[in-house]
Amino acid sequence: MTFLRAVWTLLHLRDFRRLFVARITSSFSDGVFQVALASHVLFNPEKAADARSIALAFAVVLLPYSVLGPFVGVLLDRWNRRRVLVVSQLIRVVAMVGVAALVMSPDTGALFFALVLLVFSVNRFILAGLAAAMPHVVTRDRLVSANSVAPTSGSIAYLLGGVVGTGLRAVGASELVVVVAAALGVLFAAWTASRLPFIGPDDTSDAPALRQLAGSVLSGIVEAVVTGPRRARLLLVLVFLTRLPFGFFLLQSLLLFRGPFEHGHGALNFGIAAVGAAAGFTLAAFVTPWLAPRLGPVPYAARMLAIGALVCAVLGPLLMPWAIVVIGFAVSFTSQCVKITVDSLMQAYVPDHLLGRAFSAYDVVYNAGMVAAAALGAVLLPTSGLVWWPMLGFAVIYGAMATFLPRQWDRVSRLDDARPLG
Repeated sequence: MTFLRAVWTLLHLRDFRRLFVARITSSFSDGVFQVALASHVLFNPEKAADARSIALAFAVVLLPYSVLGPFVGVLLDRWNRRRVLVVSQLIRVVAMVGVAALVMSPDTGALFFALVLLVFSVNRFILAGLAAAMPHVVTRDRLVSANSVAPTSGSIAYLLGGVVGTGLRAVGASELVVVVAAALGVLFAAWTASRLPFIGPDDTSDAPALRQLAGSVLSGIVEAVVTGPRRARLLLVLVFLTRLPFGFFLLQSLLLFRGPFEHGHGALNFGIAAVGAAAGFTLAAFVTPWLAPRLGPVPYAARMLAIGALVCAVLGPLLMPWAIVVIGFAVSFTSQCVKITVDSLMQAYVPDHLLGRAFSAYDVVYNAGMVAAAALGAVLLPTSGLVWWPMLGFAVIYGAMATFLPRQWDRVSRLDDARPLG
C-alpha cells in the first residue's frame, strides 16, 4: 500500500508525471525489443550459445558504454538534459530500424551487434539523464519514494513490454514486426521526453566546445569521482559488488533453462524465472519507501544485503528449478533495494553540477559489474550451468557488505563533512 500511495501522490506532481511517462514508455519499448533479440540470439536453436559466447555478448553490449558513458556525463552536466534525452531516443529509433532490416538475415553479423550495442548504450545514457533529472521534479524529502516508484515502474513496464513482445511472437508475428513495434514505442518515448520541464543542469554557462569535450571528460570524471565526495566513491563500490551476484546468476539461469531445465520450453521456463526476478524488483519498491526512512538508508541497505546472503547460502546448493526462481527473486530484491537507496544517497550528497557525471560513472560501474559477473561465469560455469558453490561465495560477499557498509559510511561521512565539497 505504501508503494501505491507513493505512486498516487507523486503522479499528482505534473513534472514528476512527465518524467515518469518518459521512463515507462522507453522501458516498455525496451522489453518489446529484447524479446526479438532473445528470440534471435539466445533461444534460437541454430545458435547454441555456451557460457563464453553469452558472456562475450554481455561484454559487446555493455563494455563499450564504459568508454562512451563519461562523455554523456559531461553533456548531462553541461548541456540541456531534456534535449540530450530526446536526441538519444531518436538515435535509438534509427538503430532499431537498422536492426529491423537485418533481423531476418540467417547470420548474426558484426553490423547487427553494432546496432544492438548502440541501442543498449544510448539507453544507459537515457537512464543516467532521468536519474540526474529527479531532483528537479521532486523535493529532497520525496527522493526515496520517487526513486522507488520510477525505476520499479520502469522495470514493470519493461516486463509488460516483454509480455507484449512474447504475445506478438506467440500469435505468429515475425521478429521484424516485433522490432518495428519497439521502434515505434521508442519514437513515442522521444515525444514524451520533449514534453519534460527544465531538468538541469542549473548552470550551463561553461558548456564546452566539441573540441574541448575529451579534456572535459577526464577532468569531469576526476572532479566528480576522484576528488568528489567520498560517499560517492563508496556507493560506486557498493553498486559494483551488488551487480556480481545478479549478473552471474542471470548467466547461470540462461544456461540452466537452455540445458538441464529446458524440457522443451526453455524460453518459457526462463520467462517464469524472469517473472520471479521482476517480483523481487517490485517488492523492493513496496518495502523501501516504508522501511528505509524508519531504519535509515544505510542500515536498511545493510539488512537487505544480509537477506541476500542468507538466501544464497541456504538455497545456492539446491540446483532445482524452484530454487533458481526463489534465488532470482531474492537477488533481484536485494539488488533493487540497494539500488534505490544508492540512487537517493547519490542525489542527496552529490552537488548538482557533478550529478550527471556521477550518475554516468555510476552506470559505467553498474555495467562493469555485469561484465565482470559474466566473465566469472564464463570461467566458472560449465555449459550445463550445473554448479552450486559460486552462490556460497556470493553469500560471503553479501555478508561482508552488510557487516562493513554502516561503519564505512560513518567514516567517509565524517571525512566529507570535515571538508565540504561544493
